[in-house]
Amino acid sequence: MLTATDARAVLAAAPAGGTVVSLDHARRRRLRLPRRTDARVLVVGAHALERAGLRRLLDDEPGLVVVGEAAGPAEAAALALAVAPDVVIADAAAVAHALDDRTAVLLLVDRDGEEALAGAVRRGVTGVLAKSSRPHELAAAVRTVAAGGALLPPRALRRLITELVGTASVPS
Repeated sequence: MLTATDARAVLAAAPAGGTVVSLDHARRRRLRLPRRTDARVLVVGAHALERAGLRRLLDDEPGLVVVGEAAGPAEAAALALAVAPDVVIADAAAVAHALDDRTAVLLLVDRDGEEALAGAVRRGVTGVLAKSSRPHELAAAVRTVAAGGALLPPRALRRLITELVGTASVPS
């Protein structure tokens, strides 16, 4: 697994005009230096197979560059310091707490995430996407949150509004 120390060492050793995204990738190939208009993505998840699948989906998308992978919040925070992602894709809202406020967090959930939505938003999640979404929906969601937008499924948004209205005090 790529650590922040590894990332710094690999990035420091990258030749001008090229960068690497992991130690394994470094061994296999060199990637082009992302244009600043590209959204830099860090993939975080407990399962290596899921991370690899997300990487593969996003590697084929123009304008999106996967800059690293992490297995959990602590590793994500350390790696984010080294690779400065625009978006972190995670399967746990706790990742949002560990990151800089300028980094958008797209939370992948098994369902629309209705039960955990309010807590996730409080932790700093800027987008929620069901894991059952299609690949093009993932790419669109990453682009949306990278551009400063928010993304919430309609049912989850309705529940969040209901929770907020239910807790707001009514003026007399």
